[in-house]
Amino acid sequence: MEKLTATNLAMMEQRKKKPRAPKPVLPSQEAERYYSGQLRGMVRLMAGELVKALEPELKRLKRDYIADAMLTMDGWTDEVLAAIRGVSRRFSSSLFESQIQRVAASTVSRADADNAEDFRKSVNQAVGVDFQLITRPRGMQDYLEASTAENVNLIKSIPDEYFKNVETIVLGGMKDGLAPTAIAKQIQEQTGVSARRAKLIARDQVSQLNSDLTRQRQAAAGIEFYKAVDAGDQRVSGAPGGKYPNAKISCWGIARQDIGYGVGIYKVADGATWKGVTNLHPGKHHILCRCVGLAQIPGVNYFPDKG
Repeated sequence: MEKLTATNLAMMEQRKKKPRAPKPVLPSQEAERYYSGQLRGMVRLMAGELVKALEPELKRLKRDYIADAMLTMDGWTDEVLAAIRGVSRRFSSSLFESQIQRVAASTVSRADADNAEDFRKSVNQAVGVDFQLITRPRGMQDYLEASTAENVNLIKSIPDEYFKNVETIVLGGMKDGLAPTAIAKQIQEQTGVSARRAKLIARDQVSQLNSDLTRQRQAAAGIEFYKAVDAGDQRVSGAPGGKYPNAKISCWGIARQDIGYGVGIYKVADGATWKGVTNLHPGKHHILCRCVGLAQIPGVNYFPDKG
């Protein structure tokens, strides 16, 4: 990747446009929409398959389980568990794993492509020269593969948790003699919990990807510092008067503390430290962090000699 050296920056004298501060590189909305849609679709499919397999069993066995005084693993419980686990196995098969592998790889690829293009535009706008920044700095391919594997495991955790909780709901409901409609309502509520978790995973993972990819590209371009910028609203963690003033990690505080490089400015290699927690970077301060790291380019938007 072409670095922003003194020689390269000298080329700025030849430009016609006045230098502008680089824009922040934001998480890919397209990647998040795709990822969230795929995960929520998976949750809907799980719920639909479960209802088809379980509803007839609950209705058929209603008279038996309501009459039981004690929960046993014989009789109706075995049949119900067999129905649930029959559906569960479809979401742990090799075919399912190959499908979620494609979803994870596609998400990572989309996030990487959007990050590369937005980073290039951001730097070129700032320096006024069309640097042809390469899209894959050294070591990034290994990172992308590791991120894909991490997201495969996260996706697999959704059906694992869902069917485990459904078993608890169904067996508990039958033990208590609940009507099938009441048990179905509890399953529906659990489906909503899983759908919300799927949405959270998609948003958080795309944000974390953007953070890591941006930082790697900043380092490869020779950018030594970034400025932590929070989202500027009531949901910013640690913001006085906001919704989360007592958050463990304060994005508001990180964006406003000065450790010697300027307010909110940190080394790309080191990140911030907050209450003993080190190596904190925008987009990864905490789950669903919405901060971004704005590249600090000498002579454009960063003047270290002025503090």
